Amino acid sequence: MHHLIYVSQAVRGMSSQEQAVIVENARTSNAAADVTGMLAGRKGWFLQVIEGPAEALAALFHRISSGPRHGNIRVLVSQAAPARAFPEWRMAVSEPHGLPKPVQKHVFSLQKLSPVNSPGRGSGTAVRPAVRGFLAAFERLEKTA
Repeated sequence: MHHLIYVSQAVRGMSSQEQAVIVENARTSNAAADVTGMLAGRKGWFLQVIEGPAEALAALFHRISSGPRHGNIRVLVSQAAPARAFPEWRMAVSEPHGLPKPVQKHVFSLQKLSPVNSPGRGSGTAVRPAVRGFLAAFERLEKTA
């Protein structure tokens, strides 16, 4: 099991209908590749967590990073993981405000790690605690559900 967490910026605006088609296609291909995860977007920036077999994530990330929709892609974490944080989500999508309250602050802090005009931010020492907090927030929510 592997986690890959990255931020990216939309190259162009997309309608909600375009986004829905992309998400549905992602859910179908992710199910076939045994990939789960979540995508949060705000003001043209996206934070995505994908998880599954390392080979499947490498292939998926290659498609994402070489595709026409994403720019300013920055990998925050790529590491082995003991378990999935999103085992039931083939791809869940949300604006951060639509996520549960305990998770929102982590999404906002992760998105701030890689702003357009601050290439120095988002160092490993800043990223890892924010990502751990983000994943831990979901683990806590799962235990209380």
